[in-house]
Amino acid sequence: MKVHGLSIPFAVLAACLAAVPPAAAHRLDEYLQATRLSIDIEHVDLEIDLTAGVAIASEVFAWIDTDQDREISQAEGEAYARQMLRSVVLSVDGKSLPIALVETRFPQLSDMSLGIGTVRLRATAKVPAVGAGLHQVSYWNTHRPESSVYLVNALVPANPRIRLADQRRDYAQHRLTLNYTVMAEAPPAWSLPLLAGFAGLVLVGRLVSAGRWSLRGQRSTP
Repeated sequence: MKVHGLSIPFAVLAACLAAVPPAAAHRLDEYLQATRLSIDIEHVDLEIDLTAGVAIASEVFAWIDTDQDREISQAEGEAYARQMLRSVVLSVDGKSLPIALVETRFPQLSDMSLGIGTVRLRATAKVPAVGAGLHQVSYWNTHRPESSVYLVNALVPANPRIRLADQRRDYAQHRLTLNYTVMAEAPPAWSLPLLAGFAGLVLVGRLVSAGRWSLRGQRSTP
């Protein structure tokens, strides 16, 4: 039996695939909070994207637009961003780190109402001096848990001395605990030719010395 030129098994498969939502989609009544961590030796950077579903977009916008003039001023945006960051706990090796706001971007109400407006926050935290070896960073987001879903990931480090290890998340991804290793510092690039040159001079000196002893031995032979 066929349905519009398709056999029943293929028709069922096509219907099932059409019903599967995109991986990046979230429910219309959810506030998606996606965080990316960038780890370096002296700082940890945060990229936090907040996207409200259509059903709660106006409510989320009202949290930010406190004077209700349907526009988000710079002061309102920064106040909300700092409020959000106060709900975040970031620590390295068990020591809590102050988080400094770096940049904010807020959408228009019209975009947020369509579910395509994303609040973008960028922040950073200074890390006390750490030496080579194993370290641990922990991130915990408790902002608006009554209506939110969470995602958290670590970016590939730009610093070649940082190596990420195992990562652990709770079920809701409120929290990420990540181990990383700081590799021993390599010698400066400019020092390598000097070391090679010094090694070459030592080798030449040894060869010359060996040649002199060889000549002396030949001259003393009757």
